[in-house]
Amino acid sequence: MLSAENLHRKILLVFTVLGTILTLYIGISVFGLISNSKIFYSTFVFLVMCMASLLAFKDLLEDRLKKVQRKFWKIRLGIATVGTILAVFGSGYVRINTLRLDSVHPFFESFDITIGVLMVTGVLILNFLHWGWLLTSLIVIVVCYFFFGYLVPYPILQLPQYDVGFVIHYLGLGVSEGMFWLARLAADKLYFLVIFAAILLGVGMLKMVIEIGKVTGRRVQGGAAFPAIIGSGIVASVMGQAVSNVVLTGRLTIPMMKNHGYRKDMAGAIEAVASTSGQIMPPILGLAGFVIALFLNIPYIEVALAALIPALLFLSGTTFGVIICAKHEKLEQMKDVVDTQAIWRMFPTFFISFAAVVILLVGYYSPAIAGVVGIALAVGLCPLQGRYRPKLKEMYDAYVDGLIIVTLLSLLLVAIGPLAQTFLTTNLSNRLAIMLVKVLPESQFLLLLGTMIVSLFLGMGLPTPVAYVVVSLTLVPFLQQGGIEAILAHFFVFYFAVFSTLTPPVAVSALAAAKLSGGTFLGTAIDGMKLMLTTFIIPYGFVYHPELLSFPDISWAVAPPILLILLLQWSSSVVCYGYFIRDLNWPERWSFLAVTAVGFSYLINERNIELIALIVLLALSVGWVFRTRHRHVVADR
Repeated sequence: MLSAENLHRKILLVFTVLGTILTLYIGISVFGLISNSKIFYSTFVFLVMCMASLLAFKDLLEDRLKKVQRKFWKIRLGIATVGTILAVFGSGYVRINTLRLDSVHPFFESFDITIGVLMVTGVLILNFLHWGWLLTSLIVIVVCYFFFGYLVPYPILQLPQYDVGFVIHYLGLGVSEGMFWLARLAADKLYFLVIFAAILLGVGMLKMVIEIGKVTGRRVQGGAAFPAIIGSGIVASVMGQAVSNVVLTGRLTIPMMKNHGYRKDMAGAIEAVASTSGQIMPPILGLAGFVIALFLNIPYIEVALAALIPALLFLSGTTFGVIICAKHEKLEQMKDVVDTQAIWRMFPTFFISFAAVVILLVGYYSPAIAGVVGIALAVGLCPLQGRYRPKLKEMYDAYVDGLIIVTLLSLLLVAIGPLAQTFLTTNLSNRLAIMLVKVLPESQFLLLLGTMIVSLFLGMGLPTPVAYVVVSLTLVPFLQQGGIEAILAHFFVFYFAVFSTLTPPVAVSALAAAKLSGGTFLGTAIDGMKLMLTTFIIPYGFVYHPELLSFPDISWAVAPPILLILLLQWSSSVVCYGYFIRDLNWPERWSFLAVTAVGFSYLINERNIELIALIVLLALSVGWVFRTRHRHVVADR
């Protein structure tokens, strides 16, 4: 009888073999050697279900090997077994019968419908095991609405009584809808970019960007945060997942910050915010960028380019907050020795492969081709890194990690397909938009404010792509009815869906960072919110100044809103941390709060009276602090 350790090893080996088969299969499709797309996607979903099932058992065995005392282990094992049987058998049945099911829909046989229901159930069970009860419950509620919406007593939400075959076609048996709809994104666009990101980590990108962060940190007060800001931001931009990035890079950056004087809560908050920045940073945009492109029916690269200026403003806001906090807490510059050889040896591998991916994306090549080229260049160049050349085991482990990440993300997209499909097929989005329009007043700013609050609430505890899908399907039609252009509405809700990973009471990124730093969850979340306040300005900025999303077709018109946002980020950081040249007392902090409030009002209204008031308030506040800079005024905290 196999021991738990041997069984774990064999499951991981089988998983890797299946993942390699899937990688080769998708690689063949990249070059147009697979003609029937419906068979291709049904095969993809089947293999993803097999791999996700293996990961479920792997996780259970790891609990046993690590002697983690989790409740209901045997019950979870039983649930994993049932989910595996239903998901694998159901997706296998669809794969074998793809062409027949596609030709007869929605007039399925009763056995087909039964298999469809069982397959959807199996997928949701696997999603529960890997992504938790909150997301799974949300999907179940929406799917039940599709089946039983005719029983809803409110006319605006009431549905006709759909035939079961019609519903199950849109949920699972239609190989172009439901579970297969967003699976196309995983196979065509996401897969090789995630593998590319994993390979970059395998060749040493994390060490390189940490060393680059040290270069900046040696020149700036409180510079120990810059390996996190730069390193976590770059790594997260290719990883695309905030919580995973906190765990990956935080193990290095958080102890470094603590050793240089940062409080535990603040060290965790900086890492959480820096990792979150990757969700809005091209080229991957936390996976949600691909969904935005799908919803808007535009090439993905146009979404990625539009996101560049707001993403850089996000980093500038975080940097303002960190520098002012460091000066207030009188932290020192870093004194760590920089391994410049690591930078020079590893940088060509990273830069050439990453640049090639960006150039291909900008040239409107498919993300799959860009990812394949990036992988080939990274693997081909890494042997030239000298003593920093990765070992074969490191490359293999990175490849396996990439397979695990892409499997879980693919499962996520498969699982939320029925949710998104239900919103579209039942017109639930417009139904909810009509209800919201009736409740909220006819003010664009109040509509945006209400949307922000709802987006933060709906996104709590959900993965970024799911949070975006939920809030976009719910709120974008509502914003469009308020006269806001589609791309602006999508980006607005996307930003606040991303921010929801840092907002209490859930704040999953802050929770992960607090566990690594040893700080408190609430303290980490509060410090994270202080840093994030500088970035809450950005979505309002690009709604009222669409030129902020116009990169690369920019003009001088983009300069005033950028400068104003930078000013507001600085002034809001001064308010949060009570420091400008010296410690500020509360009346002085209130004066800078007035600067921020008037500046924000000018950002969205552009009235001359507000501009005059901003200039006067800024001059008085700054002038007073300079005049009294030699006084030892301690802020009342």
